[in-house]
Parts: sequence; C-alpha cells; structure tokens
Amino acid sequence: MDTESKTIKKYVDNYNLPSDNVKYEWVKYDDSSLFFQLFSPSQTLDRKKTILFLHGFFDHTGTNAPLIWHLLNQGYSVAAFDLPGHGLSGGERFKVDSFQQYQNALESVLETLMKRGITELHGVGHSTGGAILADYLLTSGPAPFKKVCLISPLIRSNQWWVSKLSTPLLSLFREELPRRFRMNSGNTDFMKKLKDDPLQGKIISLKWVGAMFEWEKKLKAKTPIDHNILILQGTEDQTVDWKHNLEAYHKLFPRAKRMLVYEGSHHLINERKEQRTVVYDLLIKYLID
Repeated sequence: MDTESKTIKKYVDNYNLPSDNVKYEWVKYDDSSLFFQLFSPSQTLDRKKTILFLHGFFDHTGTNAPLIWHLLNQGYSVAAFDLPGHGLSGGERFKVDSFQQYQNALESVLETLMKRGITELHGVGHSTGGAILADYLLTSGPAPFKKVCLISPLIRSNQWWVSKLSTPLLSLFREELPRRFRMNSGNTDFMKKLKDDPLQGKIISLKWVGAMFEWEKKLKAKTPIDHNILILQGTEDQTVDWKHNLEAYHKLFPRAKRMLVYEGSHHLINERKEQRTVVYDLLIKYLID
C-alpha cells in the first residue's frame, strides 16, 4: 500500500466513514488539490439521487460521517470534499484571501461531477458550507441543484460587532488568535472527539475573519432569487448570529422554508439523538417532497 492509500485508509478508519462503494479523487484546484469522495449506497450509482455535501469552517468530511451514513441508508449517493486548507485538501490551513476561493473550489468539484455524468443533484451545506452554497445560488442560479438545504448557515458570526470593531486593531499586532472551543453540540462525546481531532484548526486567522466581513457585505447586496430552499437552525446556536441570519436569508430567498430545532446547537448534524433525528427527518422529507 502506497503512502497516499495509507493516508486515505487512516482517514476513513479514524472518522468511521463508509469504505465500500466509495471513489476517491484529488481534484485539481489552484496550485494544490481538493480531497473528493463519492459514496454510493450500492455498486450502481443513481445519478438522480446524488447529494453534494459541504462542511463548515475548521471541519472536514469525516466530521460529518453520521449524516453521510444516514443519507446512504436512505438510498442517496453522497459527494463530498474537504474545503481548501481543511482535512486532507491542500492549501494554506484555514486561511483564504477571499471567500471567492471557496466558490472556485465548488466549481472545480461540480466540473468533476459533470465529468462523471452527474448533471443534477441536491446540495446540503453546514455553517460556512451552507454559506458557500447560498452564494453559488445567488451568483450562478440553481442549476445543477434541484434542492438545497442550509444547516446553521453563516452570514454573521456570533458577537459580530465585537469582532468587526476589534479585528482591524488586532490585525496591527497579530495574524491569528487561539481558537476557543465552544459547546457547538449537546453531544458531549462528539465535542470531545472534535477537540481531540488532529485535523481541526487550533487558531483563527484574522485574514479569514477579514475575508468573512467582506463576503457578508457582498452577499447581502445580491439580488434575491425565487428558490425554495430549506434552512434548519438550532435555537441554542452560539457560533452564528442565527436570528439575524434567518432574517437575512429570508430577504435573499423569500420562498425559503425556515425551521427551528429547539435546544439544537450549531453542530446540528452531530447533535444529541433527539435533535439529530429531527434534523435528519426534516431533511429527508424536504428532499422527497
């Protein structure tokens, strides 16, 4: 087994990702590559039931293995990739000059899917991943996505104005700050694994924060579109400014269906069983309706 195969096997084993009926690919992106995975519930890939999943900031595909397993058990194929600088993907770790880099990465993956004959699919994004999908829809239109679900989507982070006022001053003296691990999930076992995850970032780049500020301003200025997306949001989320974000997304997507998950934290995909079941059920119902 070569080094690359060993790295992938370790990744799959460590995060309990499906290992059968899965294809791996390194998608060329910028001067590096994105780690792309395509999971199928059987040997036959149903191209009409494929979901592209985008993870959040600091996370990677493996963080969300429970959702991938659930979607496979429901008969969906799942395409997923680690964002630039995340997981096994290349690029500067957890830093971007502009959120446009995330759009470029998404477009590279969509090209890869089209080459595989997958020309229509559903999209599911968590946190920053949801923001990337929303930006794509507002910029490029719905195609190739039939349905899109945003879970705890970013527009503004929690304590937005504190961050916006302090970041320019801090940037004069520092390039990064230590990351504080919040209880992003009521699932204590998951939170322990998250803190111990060697692929999780331990610092917050002020360059990334600045890019987020610029992206938020541009996103809110975009023309609203008439697309019936689903937004799932926990009421105990302390990572994003969720009340503001729901209103902002409603203006951008007037037909969006916004659903609150009571006592749900930011990491709804990895919440306690009660909240997680609600999230998974709402998602599947939306996809099949």
